Amino acid sequence: VRVRGPVVGDGGRHHDDAYTGKRPKSGEPWHVTLEPTTDILKELGSRRTAGQILVGFAAEHGPGGVERARAKLERKSLDMIVMNDVSRMDIGFDSSQNELVLVTAGGERTVSRRSKPACAVAVWDALGVPAASAAPARV
Repeated sequence: VRVRGPVVGDGGRHHDDAYTGKRPKSGEPWHVTLEPTTDILKELGSRRTAGQILVGFAAEHGPGGVERARAKLERKSLDMIVMNDVSRMDIGFDSSQNELVLVTAGGERTVSRRSKPACAVAVWDALGVPAASAAPARV
């Protein structure tokens, strides 16, 4: 089972910027050009091996989130997308709680609002993997 967490950013700094080193202060606005980074999860989907399970995450915003997550599932050849709605203030980034929609080829399953560790257990349960055996080894 490969579970890929969300990336910090889908873009990186374009390296043909006009300045090298420290940019002089001129009072003019700064413009940063970003270029797309390699989509690691899509790459894994295109190289998957027999029996491999691929899970991705989708931090979506508002209405249409499940539909966008489903498109991502298909585009990246995944088994599951774990989607949460980042527009909500009561769950997610600044909360100890989350609420998820598990999107698979067979449909959607809502994981009701609960602690983030309990959400993780629900994801592993949906995959048929006992959460205790999914924990990373401690060194």
